[in-house]
Amino acid sequence: MPMTLLDSTPCNGVNAATAVAPFNIANLFDKGKEVAEEDPSAKRSAAVVDAAPVKERGRRTVYLINTPPYHFEVVIPFLHAFSSLPDVDVTLWLSSIGANKWGLRPWLDLYAKPNGLKLQNVQEFSKGAENGAVVPDMIFLTSCPEDIRKLRPSLQVLLEQGANVMSIIHEARLFDLNNKSPYKKEIKFMRPWILKGQWQLATLSQHVQNFVKQNFAEFFQTGTQVTYSPPVLYPVFKLPEEKVQLETTNPFVTIVGALESWRRNYTKIFEQYAKLNPQVDLVLVGNGRPLRAPKSIKGKLIYKRGLDFPQYFCEISKAVLILPSFATEHYVQSQASSSIATSVITVTPPLMTRQMLSAYAYLADDAVWIQEDGETEVEAFSRIADLGQDSWMAKKTVMVDIRANLINENMKTFEATLAALDDLPRKVTIEVRPFNLSISLFIALLLLTLLLSLIVYRCVFN
Repeated sequence: MPMTLLDSTPCNGVNAATAVAPFNIANLFDKGKEVAEEDPSAKRSAAVVDAAPVKERGRRTVYLINTPPYHFEVVIPFLHAFSSLPDVDVTLWLSSIGANKWGLRPWLDLYAKPNGLKLQNVQEFSKGAENGAVVPDMIFLTSCPEDIRKLRPSLQVLLEQGANVMSIIHEARLFDLNNKSPYKKEIKFMRPWILKGQWQLATLSQHVQNFVKQNFAEFFQTGTQVTYSPPVLYPVFKLPEEKVQLETTNPFVTIVGALESWRRNYTKIFEQYAKLNPQVDLVLVGNGRPLRAPKSIKGKLIYKRGLDFPQYFCEISKAVLILPSFATEHYVQSQASSSIATSVITVTPPLMTRQMLSAYAYLADDAVWIQEDGETEVEAFSRIADLGQDSWMAKKTVMVDIRANLINENMKTFEATLAALDDLPRKVTIEVRPFNLSISLFIALLLLTLLLSLIVYRCVFN
């Protein structure tokens, strides 16, 4: 029978293992360092002057945008965080396909409380921007560069009118102007606004944050005098009406996410599984075609496909552990893994090496399963499967507290980000406008008079 443990109340304090430094926009760049950069509005601006002091602010408006039909595990926690803040109005912009995918809509309604969901079709975003819609205080892009590619002209309009943007960097290594990056156009679009302070990058793990710190100046070609430190946001949320649970009758480990071999090294796991033949089930939860596997284990692999969002997370939460099985080093160098985030959401500990735990520093030893040196992944989870339910539940219980702390940190970061907007330099662009008709006519008549005078002069004196 499944064993359950009621979720604990979120902690007020933050453990040392999960504590993060407070975020402040002023700390994004090292102080006292300047960069000369072309103003993106220079061609249409005559001058930039300080505006009058802004009146005390009322409610903040936030546009939360996700143009592709994925990344909803990122959308939900940030919708929840913004919606939970006082004096903040959130509008969620999605595609019609995305908003109705995987049984997602009831969860969007739930996590938009207490103010309720304000949902707009992202196809209408451009029309609103071009027709003088209200400029939001913040635009939050959950899918970068996809959101930029879809909405670039509208973003340009809103930025020129003073909007601020924050965007998630998912694959940081690809944001590099020096190589054959597919994101060069997006980098060139963002860069001037980043340097002006109207565009902030954000990451989903500490190791990605460190990667951006180390490479920003080179990748964005700003000069070595610039150091950029983006905040870390955590794509985690508490499942509705959750009970921490565990399948003890037929304990299993799971590999989660789309069945794509470029993400996870299924071949290695299957070969180890066939060789060791452990007495624990291996469940693959995600969409895609069944994978190639040795004949001896094909009948032992359990696929859970075609699940909607609630079913997906519920199924994973019953596992003893999640097996990330990264197919590339990018997941510990420059990219955050959705498998690790899913482990926190479902409070199902991941199997990690010391290198992985160092990358995902918001986790802790007592919340994860450690793969020892010289031990294969299947050897590790076979050993863990023999420990019993008390050991399994102890890890899950610790993960509950970590998740609560991370959710709390997200809210602190967003609150600080919105508060810092009041401290940003307020600028007003004064545009160069064409001469009005009367002035233009006067100049034309003057030039014509001079030309006639010159003709008369030559006729008289020749």
